[in-house]
Amino acid sequence: MQTSIQVGKFFGIPIRLHFTFLFIFFAIIFTFASWEPAQTRIPLGLGGLELSPLVRYSLSFIAAILFFFTLLLHELAHSIVAMRFGTKIHSITLFFFGGLAMMEDIPRNPAKEWRIAIAGPLMSLALGGLLLSVYMALRTLSIYRPIAILVMTIGIFNVMLAAFNLLPAFPMDGGRILRALLASRMSFLKATRRAALIGKIFAFILVILGFTRDPFSFILTGRWEMNFWLPLLAIFLFMAAAEEERATATFALLDGVKVRNVMRTEGTTVPENITLTELVNAMLVNKTTEYAVVDANGNLRGFITLESVKKIPILQRDVMRVSDVMIQYDPVDALPGDAPASEALKRMLRDRKGILAVIEGAGGELIGIVTRKDLSFYLEMLRGSTPE
Repeated sequence: MQTSIQVGKFFGIPIRLHFTFLFIFFAIIFTFASWEPAQTRIPLGLGGLELSPLVRYSLSFIAAILFFFTLLLHELAHSIVAMRFGTKIHSITLFFFGGLAMMEDIPRNPAKEWRIAIAGPLMSLALGGLLLSVYMALRTLSIYRPIAILVMTIGIFNVMLAAFNLLPAFPMDGGRILRALLASRMSFLKATRRAALIGKIFAFILVILGFTRDPFSFILTGRWEMNFWLPLLAIFLFMAAAEEERATATFALLDGVKVRNVMRTEGTTVPENITLTELVNAMLVNKTTEYAVVDANGNLRGFITLESVKKIPILQRDVMRVSDVMIQYDPVDALPGDAPASEALKRMLRDRKGILAVIEGAGGELIGIVTRKDLSFYLEMLRGSTPE
């Protein structure tokens, strides 16, 4: 299921909007247009101004667009610093709770990680300072009061975004800075576990605050109120911290492991001209469901899996051949035997691949295959033999 759409590119990085971003986008428009100044210590919103509904909602739409761009600039700051350190950025996705730069790999060098992490909050602080300075210049000009309130609101949001992200709650930016500091004194895995634990504790505190007293509401209104968004954010933080902890532990287990240690070499190929019925029989005999497909000369042509076969009606499998339904081979679907096994896992996760070819020599001779099942089995064996 496609949950996000690409809306453009910046610096060659695809920019995507997750469907949940629409909630915060329209919430900003409605809140900004209707919030009465009497309800707040700070004159946020246009509801109390003598403006027509069309003008108020038009300005609110502009505020939402500005909010979108400031979030984007926050993530771009992370991405640009990461790219300077040689990390590839696959995309930036904006969610209802903020943004996420999808990096190929987070550097394990503490000096690089904390610089990447702090770039986003620094960008938000700079934007907040700039917008608040513009507000100070416009606030005395009554004709520009609606624009001044708009600029001030986005400025305050950016300052709050920077401050919130700098809290040492992994996997937020402050938590990543904390992990970088810890990683300079202990292993990367141990530092991740410590930072993740602090992130989970912080998520628990957010739940309590959301159902009792919300500090953000107090800052804006001067009253303690419940905020059910905080528990939702807490759930995300807890899950994200736990997921990154698991991912870090998984890749730590694969340190020093090569693709040749994980690959299969027996019963890994089938001819492209056999029927699907013959293929299914071979799967039953060999007790495997993934194969590399080769031509008469032994050249790699593609891949075939049981999932591909199951899409074909049984009555058609006697006449359809493997070459009719195989996944065409692409050179990016191959790795040399001495490549790190972690690279195979990264490619499978990134490209949603279930099988890769293992090649050797200048001619790229096929020597085996590696599948997600192979990696999962190998990781389970490592977990069972490695002390915590």
